[in-house]
Amino acid sequence: MTGRIGIAIGLLAGFAAAGACGDDSSDDTDATDVRDVRDTTDEGTSCAPPTELCGTTCVNTQSSHEHCGGCDQPCAANEICRGGACELDCPDGPYDDCGGEVCASLLADPANCGECGHACGAGEVCSCGECVAACHDFNTDAGHCGACGQPCDGGEVCCCGECMAESACPDPCPMVDLPAQLECGGGCVDGRSNMMHCGACGRACSVTERCGDAVCTSDVCTGVNEVYCDGHCTILRNDSENCGRCGNACNPDTEYCFEGVCRTS
Repeated sequence: MTGRIGIAIGLLAGFAAAGACGDDSSDDTDATDVRDVRDTTDEGTSCAPPTELCGTTCVNTQSSHEHCGGCDQPCAANEICRGGACELDCPDGPYDDCGGEVCASLLADPANCGECGHACGAGEVCSCGECVAACHDFNTDAGHCGACGQPCDGGEVCCCGECMAESACPDPCPMVDLPAQLECGGGCVDGRSNMMHCGACGRACSVTERCGDAVCTSDVCTGVNEVYCDGHCTILRNDSENCGRCGNACNPDTEYCFEGVCRTS
């Protein structure tokens, strides 16, 4: 009897040991699975320079508007990410980031006339990027005939905004004279097309309008959520050339426009 009890106890101990070994084996399998999952995840989300992992997506922190210079470091709405730093997103043309909160117009800003930091003196205005006593007259100025930076050739005169031989200039001019530049806050602007000073200083057109012939035209864009950008109507929410605002272009190789923000493809 004692022998049978000993055998039974031995068998029970063996089963318990086997059960314990089974539990250890299960734990090892789970740990391996976790390691395998982690390795697979790491391989699946490894990011090649210059991108890095932000959340679950590889983003280029050198150009990402939402992750500029590092994850979750967004630029402001009027900024662009360049080289991992946020800077003002100045539109094409004579505009530059001169350290202010808005882009400076180098053609008309008396504090940054022609270049950042070049301020006009007392009694001067900034016209076509030059500090002068009065705004240039596009009707007669041979250096800026019809618009800034349109000089006439030697021997020609500026007649009613067009370059021609002096003998060909009719009197009176049959063409509609161009309005003189507007002096607004020490800077000279073209009131025919300036969105902030359309026909008069301070007369700003809305985002759904354009300034043409010194008048804000409101019936240009008739579609839902359309705005006027650079000669055409568009929807800023999904236009990769005008994402969120006119002139804000996404990188065509790595980004797309979604809800007005350039996102990494």
